[in-house]
Amino acid sequence: MAFTIRLASLLVFAAVACLGSAARAATLPDRLDPPAPFPAIVAQAPTIENVAPGVDYGDYRLRTVAGPLSVHVIVVQTARTDVKLGVILADDALISKGETVGSMARRDRAVGGLNGDFFDIGNTNRPIGMVVRDGALLQLPYKRYALAITRDGAPHFAEFSFSGEIQIDARTMPLEGIDEMPPNGGLSLITPLYGRVPPEENVTLVKVQPLGEAPPLGRYRVAGVADNTAQQPPGYYVAIGPSDYSYINVPEVNDLITVTGDLQPFGLDRLTEAIGGGALILHDGRWYDDRDAPYRAENEKRMPCSGTAITSGGLLYLIEVDGRQPDVSVGVTRREFSALMRSLGAEEGLLFDGGGSSTIVARRLGEAEAGVLNSPSDGRERPVADGIFVYSLAKTGPPVRLVARPFTVRAVPGAEVPLRVAAVDAANHVVGGFGPIAARVTPASLGELRNGSFVAGNPGWGRVLLRDRRLRGEVGLEIAAAPARIEIFPARPNVNPNGTIALTARAYDRDGYPLALPPALRWSATVGSIDGRGVYRATGRDARIGVRIGNSVASTALTVGSHDVALAFASHARFLTHPSGGAGSLVKGYGCGSCVALTFSFSGGERGAYAVSDLPLPPDTLGVTFDVRDDGSAARLRIDVRNQINEDVLLDATQLGEPGWRTVTVRFPPDTDAARLFSLYVLPLKGIELSEGSVVIRNVRAVVAGQ
Repeated sequence: MAFTIRLASLLVFAAVACLGSAARAATLPDRLDPPAPFPAIVAQAPTIENVAPGVDYGDYRLRTVAGPLSVHVIVVQTARTDVKLGVILADDALISKGETVGSMARRDRAVGGLNGDFFDIGNTNRPIGMVVRDGALLQLPYKRYALAITRDGAPHFAEFSFSGEIQIDARTMPLEGIDEMPPNGGLSLITPLYGRVPPEENVTLVKVQPLGEAPPLGRYRVAGVADNTAQQPPGYYVAIGPSDYSYINVPEVNDLITVTGDLQPFGLDRLTEAIGGGALILHDGRWYDDRDAPYRAENEKRMPCSGTAITSGGLLYLIEVDGRQPDVSVGVTRREFSALMRSLGAEEGLLFDGGGSSTIVARRLGEAEAGVLNSPSDGRERPVADGIFVYSLAKTGPPVRLVARPFTVRAVPGAEVPLRVAAVDAANHVVGGFGPIAARVTPASLGELRNGSFVAGNPGWGRVLLRDRRLRGEVGLEIAAAPARIEIFPARPNVNPNGTIALTARAYDRDGYPLALPPALRWSATVGSIDGRGVYRATGRDARIGVRIGNSVASTALTVGSHDVALAFASHARFLTHPSGGAGSLVKGYGCGSCVALTFSFSGGERGAYAVSDLPLPPDTLGVTFDVRDDGSAARLRIDVRNQINEDVLLDATQLGEPGWRTVTVRFPPDTDAARLFSLYVLPLKGIELSEGSVVIRNVRAVVAGQ
């Protein structure tokens, strides 16, 4: 178990130090040096640790000429017999409410994982591409590359095709789908993974029972004909569409049905797992422009990215780069992501779903289960359709050492850093079995242990040494006299007259590692007042805020109040849908000069209706305000703002459902650095199918800082 150490039994050790040479595995570089077009790296702060035998994790915090980048990498030695890769479906179903990557990892006891395929977000949440799990084909391939794991554990990228047949009543017909209604009116096989089967006109639904072979391919016995006009429970069914209905007799109870088929270029008998992906972006060690890529027009757009890469020696990398967070990570383009994969030694690389879906998890050293390692751009984990996960098959053994979080304390004098300690076995599994821990700071001038925390004293380097009767461990200490760099957040603070705002300082050493700070700092303000914890109380005037840590100083301008600036939204607006070519319309001047009527229809596959303006915003824009005439349709009204590096920031404006006019104001997240108002758009409410509706938007204004 892991626990917070009390005064007499403090904490723990540097992961790298405790593992010695094994922690800095040869499978991950000490520093990243990607080739162009990856942005030039100014400084980097890497942390590399072992997760389990054959599995390592690297956390690379980069400062680049394009902005900060947060890079997370899990590397798997797939040839090892004590490591396994597996695919997990959200809620163990193809059609689901979605599930977070963290939840999947915890419930299946994985030591690492990454979000997977693109999916029907907000609707069925079904993955787009193929799925093979434990050797069973659960979803047929789509015309995109997939990651496949063969029975020898080796990873491969390939575009798969499937050919299958169903034999019914001595007649053999093509199998057109698995776990979908017949896409061309022919024959499909439905399994329990599909979930409840909705009513479907012109489809004959034959209930079947598997006869021992591993479904879905194999023999089935007919149990009867289900009522296709009513919802049916999850189960095995053969769906006969109108195109094939006239060619075969509806099978009778106890008739046998045989389903056969295979994949190319790898036969199903060679595969254990497979998961669909997006674009192949690295091939033979070079950038690859995949013509079948989803959203190919976004190749040069900075985004959060997830993907996997393979070396010629069979190493598999799970890679995630955060984005859409200017103070944390600005994201990468697909070409830059490909260059990052190359720098790790990969020859082939595949993109997975990105944006708010990008999530990577791993069991950190000293933790009992996997946790989320990155900063999802939605501000929280997004439920996704599936993921690829890593499992350690190494057996649990007796404790061999003590480890702790953090494993290196980097701080300035006066900082208090809570320490957590755990005992691990030779495979880094957390185990019990250690007694009271004695702890000693060396040299003693660096600080002291107090109430389960290390309190930083004088500058210098050293260690906290830990031991019980049998086990040993240590924590690295790096106490800096002053930071090399200080940042104040939010970077452009704004507050209402006579209001308050909480400011925070972040400090870094010369390599870019964050430094722990004392709870109270030396803040200052030219106007108004600010306390040691950064809480500022405004007057009616703008101010300049400063903070001093040691001999280092940072400051920022603070504005008080805001004003509105009219935007020429109506004159610039144009109509788009997703997918393109959908129904609906946009009418300018609908009742007033600044009015735009946006009509939408979601009955024919349309998933979004957009009023696109792409207007520049004034400097220091804090948000957008406008009037809307609600149609009562229960649709969601959102805005798309693009920042200085052309990233989309997607924000909820309001949910419709209260007919009549009202004013809506959307404040941007701190430090959005908004540059353009790209669009206002309507989406259906999740889980509700809308037919059509119309909203009127008028008097669109930018909310700008200052009076």
